Amino acid sequence: MTMLVPELKQVLIISPELWDGHFVSKHHYAATLAETGSHVYFLDPPDNSLSNTKINKTKYKNLWQVKAPKVAKGLRFYPSFLRNRIEGKWVEKLEAQIGSGFTTIWLFENSRFYDMNFAKDKLKIYHQVDLNQNFHEITAAKTADLVLCTTDYIKKILQPHCKSIYKQHHAVTSYNVVSLPENYKQLINTKNINAAYIGNLEMKYLDIELLVSVVKNFPQVIFHFVGTCTKKEALYSACEGLDNAIWWGRVDSSVIPAILNNIDLLLLTYQADHYHDQASPHKVMEYLFSGKVTVATYTDEYKDKRELLEMVDDNRDYLSKFNDVISNLVHYNSVEMQNQRKAFAREHTYEKQLNKVVAHLKTNNLID
Repeated sequence: MTMLVPELKQVLIISPELWDGHFVSKHHYAATLAETGSHVYFLDPPDNSLSNTKINKTKYKNLWQVKAPKVAKGLRFYPSFLRNRIEGKWVEKLEAQIGSGFTTIWLFENSRFYDMNFAKDKLKIYHQVDLNQNFHEITAAKTADLVLCTTDYIKKILQPHCKSIYKQHHAVTSYNVVSLPENYKQLINTKNINAAYIGNLEMKYLDIELLVSVVKNFPQVIFHFVGTCTKKEALYSACEGLDNAIWWGRVDSSVIPAILNNIDLLLLTYQADHYHDQASPHKVMEYLFSGKVTVATYTDEYKDKRELLEMVDDNRDYLSKFNDVISNLVHYNSVEMQNQRKAFAREHTYEKQLNKVVAHLKTNNLID
């Protein structure tokens, strides 16, 4: 990819999650920007074990990880003008360490740097991907030049407080399907239907009772749980001893496409009380990119895209829907239906979503 625009030449991404953690949207946007030729600095959450700022090269060309202690203790209690000055000076010091100034601040946070007036004459983008990230989101929206969000729920909250806001769907990283590594092949039983849940198995929003019920009610299906889940967790304890529950543990993200290629159907199960904050789970895009059928609890951002998910409106109907899908897998995983899911995902790659961001900036005369 070639450089997009000068205004995105030198970008500071402020993240609530570590660069070294599980890759989600802010990591992928950072990597995609770097591929265009932008110089991207990814600021981790504060590390108070450090005495000064460290800048580490990542495996990506043009992309650096920034690790630093807190800017100042209790900064949120400071008057806004003083907080802005302190944070602005901190950024100036980082620029001096790098040897050049930032053209853009891309904020995925709202617990620090949330008053974007600290950035002065820089291009300011506030990007909220989770509804439950709600520390100072109104201030962040008010002080940004452009606001991006992933769901209608977030947009409804922020829209009255910002100059320009756009709902931008979660994105996906395009990949080529590779073979499953030999050490994992033994986990796939090709004589049975294989279903999988891939992601954070310790997330508090999971409907554990529903997941356990599915495993117990369909002993002819092999259920693969891919992600961290310790033996003390309720899900693991409830399924312990069940022959049709396979625990992969955490795997490298590069292995996930191969897993998806060997699975028959995918699971998405959230508690009804959390339909709002799980209105657009990031994992769905990976699921769709694989083409495989997903049986899902209600997911608001797909309410008008029912052809993409086999979705129930009430968790009580999930078992019935699951039974229908496994009884008609040839239909639900037909070439036509898989291609429809893949086509939607390909329209939302990070490259295409970044191009949409540039278009929004141009529409609002924030760049030439």
